[in-house]
Amino acid sequence: MEMTHGYSVIRNSRKSPHKIAIRCGDRRRTYRELNERSNRLASSLAKLGLQRGDRVATLAFNSVELMESYLAHLKLGLITVPLNAWGTDKDILSQADLTGCRAFTFTPDFLPRVEKFRLSLPQVETWILTGEHSAPFAHSYEDLMARGIPEDFPLDVREGDEAFILFTGGTTGIPKGAVLTHKSLLWNVISVTTENQSPTPEDVVYYPMPLFHAAALSRFLACMYAGATFIVTREFDPRTCLEIIAEEKATAMTANPTILAKLLQEMEKNPSDTRSMRMVLSSQGFLHPTLRRAVEDRLFPRAGIYVTYALTEASPGVTLLKPTDRPRESGSVGKPYLCTEVRIVDEQDRDLPAGEVGEILVKGPTVMKEYFRNPAETRETLRGGWLHTGDLGKQDEDGFLYFVDRKKDMIKTGGLNVYSREVEEVLSRHPGIAEAVIIGVPHETWGETVKAVVVPREGVELSEAEIIEFCKARLASYKKPTSVAFVDSLPKTPFGGKVLKRELRERFSRVPGRFDPPEKSRRGE
Repeated sequence: MEMTHGYSVIRNSRKSPHKIAIRCGDRRRTYRELNERSNRLASSLAKLGLQRGDRVATLAFNSVELMESYLAHLKLGLITVPLNAWGTDKDILSQADLTGCRAFTFTPDFLPRVEKFRLSLPQVETWILTGEHSAPFAHSYEDLMARGIPEDFPLDVREGDEAFILFTGGTTGIPKGAVLTHKSLLWNVISVTTENQSPTPEDVVYYPMPLFHAAALSRFLACMYAGATFIVTREFDPRTCLEIIAEEKATAMTANPTILAKLLQEMEKNPSDTRSMRMVLSSQGFLHPTLRRAVEDRLFPRAGIYVTYALTEASPGVTLLKPTDRPRESGSVGKPYLCTEVRIVDEQDRDLPAGEVGEILVKGPTVMKEYFRNPAETRETLRGGWLHTGDLGKQDEDGFLYFVDRKKDMIKTGGLNVYSREVEEVLSRHPGIAEAVIIGVPHETWGETVKAVVVPREGVELSEAEIIEFCKARLASYKKPTSVAFVDSLPKTPFGGKVLKRELRERFSRVPGRFDPPEKSRRGE
């Protein structure tokens, strides 16, 4: 028998049938219920003609049905294509069309949109609508459940079979579909449960982010593997999150720095009991030391804070920084997981010595199979047997990795390299700045120059000169911003994700002419 993810819920339905496996809002499923319902759905999908290797799109906010669908697909050998619930119709259509999905499961939230664009997806033979709503073109999810067979069946799935196609690249260009196999995801689960020491069967894991991300799949599948309880909410709300942690006595969670900051703000306004939390995994962004200390002191005082460097193409975990690695290794994203190798190379893929900045390369069984139907990008990204991440970093002599910047975000000004994270860290120390990023903008003499894009704190008046002087006192002269734009908010990927610097570059990258008036700043322009 090959170990694939469908077996996890089968095994735990026998070991702990009455234990709560998943919760979303007020709805719960025990391991027995989850196993039987995923069996029912899988058998009904098979009766509709879906078979191993077929692709199924899902368009949903977090829900019990979405998790049941993931497991049913894994058992049947179907390949899930989770679509971004905050994506545009254009994004959804292009991704569902590219992947040639034969079936499309969606929640009632999206019924009006699906009715408009469904005829543009003629390859979709089976539409499935969850909830109590109905549509003449769609099968009822609950009808499929009622007609399905609850008993276990032999799983005709191999470790090398494709399991998910996750679209990535949204901050840098056209999204690409990373193909993750049962094997790559399983090795990630083994690495996470071993090195994080979480989840265990006793853990109650709260995940406050969308289930269409690689990090979400990692946490969900790890909980199913370990026999833990996995809790989500339809959408993130700081108050609800803290209430669930207190009510369920949650012991572990994964969150990005944006969410941790919002939870901290809510905690300061409305204190809640979070003493049950023993571990927090910070992902999807730089956890500033000031925020980290505040989380440890005032948000989760009994929890160890773990930091990970991850990317979709690696299923997603690459490195882990444990609480015991600090303070000596502060600023690092840790060491590679047990099955992962990391190299730092120059532009000719030659290894660089400790301390020098180069591209981060990753190798191991967690690395994706390919970009779906994109052989050129696959060859470029996986050349030489290594995943070329497009990220810049360095390793110290002890093997700790430090993320420095995205290659595309590095600024070359007058022949010198400026790494955005270093400048942004300085800007984050200014008491009047809520958020700030830097971008490179064209310059007639230097090629590029540094521009800061700043969101002031509410009620604070800032000037361009003040920001430049603040940076000048803390950075080498060539690294300081030469201009500042003040904005009300930064464009981001959905759900408080990464800043879309390409949009800022497009907005601010016109080369000023000699007769152009000087750029005005906000908050006093």
